Amino acid sequence: MNIGFWSGPRSGGWWHEGRQHRGGMRRRLRRGILKFALLKLLAEVPSHGYDLIRAVREKGWGGGAGSIYPLLSALEGAGLIAGRDEGDRRIYEITEEGRRLLGEHAAEVERLLHDRETDDEEGIGEMASQLRDSAGRLMQAISQLGPSSKPETIERAREFLDEARKEIYRLLADE
Repeated sequence: MNIGFWSGPRSGGWWHEGRQHRGGMRRRLRRGILKFALLKLLAEVPSHGYDLIRAVREKGWGGGAGSIYPLLSALEGAGLIAGRDEGDRRIYEITEEGRRLLGEHAAEVERLLHDRETDDEEGIGEMASQLRDSAGRLMQAISQLGPSSKPETIERAREFLDEARKEIYRLLADE
């Protein structure tokens, strides 16, 4: 097994968590757990990529073609799943090595995939609402800058906003 796949810098680890809001609340899987989610889905039934994308989205975990197909390729390269072409589709199924790895992490995977469903969605929704309110108040403050503002004031506000944007990206990177 390719251990670097599970612990390398691009795997993101699987102990981080976060949420995102796009058209309603969606759970975002802890980084790296999507690999285990795919293994779990494939342990239930062999599937092609589109079915896996649909299953992941139905669970509210996000995951589009840009994340699922590269993971399937990496899982196949690591010997955890096997793919075979059937007509114009590639069907994936879990290998014995994949089942072994999934079994080793079964308790954590179940907890991470299912305990999140018991989260207080109302509390998360309130936090998202507060964040939108804060962004609105920030935009109101920015709208006060105008032709009568000093150039130094506008420049300092721009620098502050650039730094705030960078800090938000740092927070996301540390999730």
